[in-house]
Amino acid sequence: MSRRHDQHRIIDDRAPARALIYLRVSTKEQAEAGGEAEGYSIPAQREACRRKAEALGAVVIEEFADRGESAKTSARPELQRMLAYVAENPVAYLIVHKVDRLARNRSDDVQIHMALKNAGVTLVSCSENIDETPSGMLLHGIMSSIAEFYSRNLANEVIKGSVQKAKAGGTIGKAPTGYLNVRKIENGREVALRG
Repeated sequence: MSRRHDQHRIIDDRAPARALIYLRVSTKEQAEAGGEAEGYSIPAQREACRRKAEALGAVVIEEFADRGESAKTSARPELQRMLAYVAENPVAYLIVHKVDRLARNRSDDVQIHMALKNAGVTLVSCSENIDETPSGMLLHGIMSSIAEFYSRNLANEVIKGSVQKAKAGGTIGKAPTGYLNVRKIENGREVALRG
């Protein structure tokens, strides 16, 4: 049997590479969309990740899915469980649908990537051509920065829209207790009234 030692672990070179899958959606609504048990995004991510594992000749040994967890922070239960898993178990690949499933800020992305690298795990994206080459690392950094920009810009746009709605006399969110949420159509547009 051909064996090698890799960071104090014995790895059988003839066995298929071991892979993990990490899946994430940001909101509970996404996780329950369409009345499906997992919504639409989680199964689509899973299918893409399993195809990627097959293309790599790897066997998926574990799946980690954060359902309704924002990537603004790395304090997500399944992400933390996955990081603990790779620290203790030999794994060749962590497969994600996109880099932004792991992190939406550059600092967390770097910390997660270093934890994977220290554990001897290669991060693989189904959607982006990232690897350990200089061009792959550059693309990873760019995609991570774009994810952070998207998250911060979206937050600013939501605030801007909420301020404009308040200026127009609207209320932000649902009506307070004791009031009704009433909707009507004016000039072909839905207008939310609070009464």
